[in-house]
Amino acid sequence: MIKDRLLTPPQVATRLQVNERTVTQWLRKGHLRGFKIGKEWRVSSVDLETFLDASANVPPSPDRPAHENGGND
Repeated sequence: MIKDRLLTPPQVATRLQVNERTVTQWLRKGHLRGFKIGKEWRVSSVDLETFLDASANVPPSPDRPAHENGGND
């Protein structure tokens, strides 16, 4: 986990093209796994990928890992 890059809510919001408030709500409600360090939230890139995989409308193809599945089969 320590080797994994930690992202701030604004960084997550930028990557997902959503409002920072949305990311903060997901964190507070437990939809997106994160860590509170002091008053600041951090999200690991692995947890962000897991969140995205769980939010997908189509399950990943069984012949390759979910994070490699771009949907261009």
